[in-house]
Amino acid sequence: VPDDCVNAAFIGNFAETPRDTVFTTEYSVRTAMEAVYTLLDIDRGVPEVFGSAYDVRVLLDSTAKMMDGKKLTDMELPPAIQLAAVTGVQKVSHTRIMQLLKEYKLI
Repeated sequence: VPDDCVNAAFIGNFAETPRDTVFTTEYSVRTAMEAVYTLLDIDRGVPEVFGSAYDVRVLLDSTAKMMDGKKLTDMELPPAIQLAAVTGVQKVSHTRIMQLLKEYKLI
């Protein structure tokens, strides 16, 4: 809602709100809620933005879906990068990272 405005607001792709991604349904709904609550002076919270950008589980799930079921170990990589990948896998073999990679069927 622009400063000093009492009857108009920008919503959806035409609005700016922190920590959110435009062109999503959630963004459009959230900005509309903010506009209505501000214009009608309603003291009510707008649902928080889901922090998927900071959740490694969401990132691993997205990676698995983008790879169409292929595993990271099936990728054709240059020899130097392949060696680095094998070394990295060995270093995390008994950690939560390896559990997550297996859980999301990336290894």
